[in-house]
Amino acid sequence: MSSGQTLAQMNLTCLWLETILYGINCILFGTCVYVISIKGPAYSKLLLCATSFQFALATTHVILMFVQAMIAFTNATNVITPDGANLYYAATAGNRVFLFCQLIYIFNVFTQELLLIWRLYVVWNQDIKVCILPLIMWVAHCVTASIAVALLAPKHTNIFSHTFRAFVLSGWTLEMVLNVTVTTGIVYRIWRTGKQTAALTTSGSSGFRYKSTIITIVESGALITTCTCVIFFLWVAGNVSGLVAIDIAMQVATMTPLLIIVRAGLRRSHSSLQVGSSAGHSSSYPRSWEFNIATVSDYPMDVVSKCSTRGKD
Repeated sequence: MSSGQTLAQMNLTCLWLETILYGINCILFGTCVYVISIKGPAYSKLLLCATSFQFALATTHVILMFVQAMIAFTNATNVITPDGANLYYAATAGNRVFLFCQLIYIFNVFTQELLLIWRLYVVWNQDIKVCILPLIMWVAHCVTASIAVALLAPKHTNIFSHTFRAFVLSGWTLEMVLNVTVTTGIVYRIWRTGKQTAALTTSGSSGFRYKSTIITIVESGALITTCTCVIFFLWVAGNVSGLVAIDIAMQVATMTPLLIIVRAGLRRSHSSLQVGSSAGHSSSYPRSWEFNIATVSDYPMDVVSKCSTRGKD
């Protein structure tokens, strides 16, 4: 089996997997719209605009992938040419459809990262100092990824050239470091505030309350980081499947913020039912806080810190 045939099969396989992930994103996006519109978390308009923009990009990407497949397998020139479909997929440089797909991918990733940084900003009581380093890494990632995509525009570009590989690997490295750093900052803030809040409960011994929130954020961050890590090492090994796997990473980048909002919203609904069924139960926990910390956190964490400090005095 030639490498060209393998490349064509990889593109079809990634198209099939991307379609499945897009179907999951359709369900998640519908649920996300319900959570945002009905549950009404803080900054709901911003969340709705950001998730809608990402979903629109994911939809456009799927459509373009089908357009690529139709051109590769039904275009008259490709049909009469031996291994025409394989040669079409191999000629990535100068391919406008392929180039547009890569542009959509990086814009989607940029949006996902910026939304993650914004969550860090809100969770840390809108302290811009915490976001300075992530924003620098985000700008650096935008520059390197944009240059890498721009290098694909000329038809003579070799995707395995030293210059292109340097920018691609640098971009994915920045993406992984940024996601890990920001996710760690959010989780640490939740963990520290959860420990402080535990001292304010009526019982005083109910344990750590925000474990499920931390798990949700870690799982979502690990999803996009693992996907990027796999692509990175495929490129380091010189395997062209690393470039093909971007189609799957596109849907994963869309799925990451949707999962956080949906899982947090469903958890809040479940908690509301439990609270409603126990009329005599009272607690000093703000019940809406756990939901909003996963999305935007409209409950000020500095209030928790101040109350915890007063409790020690």
